[in-house]
Amino acid sequence: METETLGIAVQRTERKSRRKERGVFEKVPGTGVWWIRHIDAQGRFRREKVGTWTNARDLYHKRKMQAFEGKKLPEKLRRATVAFAEIAHDAPTYSKVHKAATSYRCDAGRMEVLLAWFREYPAESITAQDIERQFQKQEWAPATPNRYRALLSLTYRLAIRNGKVKEKSRPPSRASA
Repeated sequence: METETLGIAVQRTERKSRRKERGVFEKVPGTGVWWIRHIDAQGRFRREKVGTWTNARDLYHKRKMQAFEGKKLPEKLRRATVAFAEIAHDAPTYSKVHKAATSYRCDAGRMEVLLAWFREYPAESITAQDIERQFQKQEWAPATPNRYRALLSLTYRLAIRNGKVKEKSRPPSRASA
């Protein structure tokens, strides 16, 4: 009997001591979402949302090691997601300044169609397959999807230029391989 009681007491103290790891904390107790707080190589305090306790503990030790080695972390570890609607406003503005009036009106109409399809999607998560699926649902002349592709290309080109989305790495072309 005494050994069973002693075993339970040991498990409880281990569990409590496990959660007292320095730099690892649960912002809202009981949620199961763990955070870490550490000082980076430049001496700035950083907080990161991690997930489970073990992942938080492991990442905390990793970040401490990176700070010890003097490795610089990026300014923003996670980038906020940008909706397609946010990057879509730049293309008609550009079109109005740099294109003829009729071309601008056509682009504005096409942009409304694109916004109806992709308004709330994160801009970086829209794939070529998503776009092609939308094109296949329409009964258009063969040149019409190309005009939409050109407008999408302009939209993403401006978003990359303005730093709203990252440029995706492209596979090497056959000529360079």
